[in-house]
Amino acid sequence: MSTSSGAPNPANPSSADNFRPGLAGPITGDHSADTLIPGTAVTEILAGYTGKSFKVHTDLLKSRSPYFANLFSAPVPGAAVPIASPLSFPDLDEFAFALFVRWLYGADLHGPKDFHGMQHYMCLYILATRFRIERLKNDVMDQARGYYRRNNMTAPAYRLEYVYESTTEPNHLRCFLVSTAAYRYLCEQRGEPKLSDSMRGVLAKGGDLAADFAEALARLHQNELVDVRRGPDCAFHDHVETPACKERAPEPYE
Repeated sequence: MSTSSGAPNPANPSSADNFRPGLAGPITGDHSADTLIPGTAVTEILAGYTGKSFKVHTDLLKSRSPYFANLFSAPVPGAAVPIASPLSFPDLDEFAFALFVRWLYGADLHGPKDFHGMQHYMCLYILATRFRIERLKNDVMDQARGYYRRNNMTAPAYRLEYVYESTTEPNHLRCFLVSTAAYRYLCEQRGEPKLSDSMRGVLAKGGDLAADFAEALARLHQNELVDVRRGPDCAFHDHVETPACKERAPEPYE
């Protein structure tokens, strides 16, 4: 873990984030009060197969992520924490990590705008799951559902396979994507429902994806074919560490 001295915040995440425009807002002074932290220590993190470097205030990582809070916690108060520097996460998408750093420093997530953006947001959800950041997971789910709703999209086989291979436990992203695929099969095909060759291929492998697809079909029959792209955001949130959403009247688009 490397350290630097001087003004504690904010760091300059935009200098090294390899950021694709439109996916999140800028770092502005409006958010600085939320990201003020006492320490000046900075952790270097290498993300993706290219080892893209990101330098983030250590106390900010600890305050936002239980994963990093545990990683940097000392077994004895005041003892040094033997953390190798830099930290490396070669399996995490570097563009998703850039989004994560922007989010850490107070930028708003704007959501995906195209195929590539959706992939980065899926990777961001996987990152948030790894780092146990409930608030970020909820935000990403809102953005992903909004993108699918606006574009009347459902999840193709390769997206389902990627998410199931990249996560090890049931989660809202799995549930949402597999439910859209089941909805497409039952409600959006002309004529007799038929699985695509790609979908048939991933389901033939069995496992959680096949079981969840069957359960999603059953749920659709039970709930009168409700489209999961619509409805309250909170249905796809976790609220163990974050406050529950306030009840509100649904918007027309929901």
